[in-house]
Amino acid sequence: MKEYNIVITGVGGQGVLTAANILGWAALRAGYKVRLGEVHGMSQRFGSVISYVRFGENVYGSMVPEGKGDVILAFEPVEALRYINYLKEGGMVVVNTKPIVPVQVSMGKASYPKIEDIKRIVEEDFKAKWIGFNAEKLALEAGHVVTTNTVLIGALTQVPEFPLDAEHVREVIKLSVPPKAVDINMKAFDLGIKAAKEILGL
Repeated sequence: MKEYNIVITGVGGQGVLTAANILGWAALRAGYKVRLGEVHGMSQRFGSVISYVRFGENVYGSMVPEGKGDVILAFEPVEALRYINYLKEGGMVVVNTKPIVPVQVSMGKASYPKIEDIKRIVEEDFKAKWIGFNAEKLALEAGHVVTTNTVLIGALTQVPEFPLDAEHVREVIKLSVPPKAVDINMKAFDLGIKAAKEILGL
């Protein structure tokens, strides 16, 4: 495999950078060359955050070029649209459909698009595939909202042609989280896998 490109996006505090590090380590342990890149923005004020994970035999830059992303892993629906230009035609968007409503929307100065409209734009305008579900709800079911990123990583491992083995990623997560958090993260990971399989009909 020459290269595989993942764009991870969300807002500050959702665990975007942690997810990127987990996937980077998993790819490194699988024997690939790995490059990570990130743009924090206003990450500590719930601002937009984007991170890049690139791995393969020939990877030379840390930033995913526009139109070259295999997958967008979006922790928030509008953030999926914000960076959809990075996705290649026919790529996959894995998205947490639970919105984080901006202040402007709360104040009535703007409106938040419907999830079905976001999905339609992704699928029709950008010819991309869509795996969308409420990952935050599954994280709470696993034991804590902080495991939302683990839920999404689990779903990512079920994307067709995703090159990293799910069990391999699972082992990296076990090593990356505090010992007391391993069990809830494993449950979150499995719930993400299950959700993706149901959507994909696997």
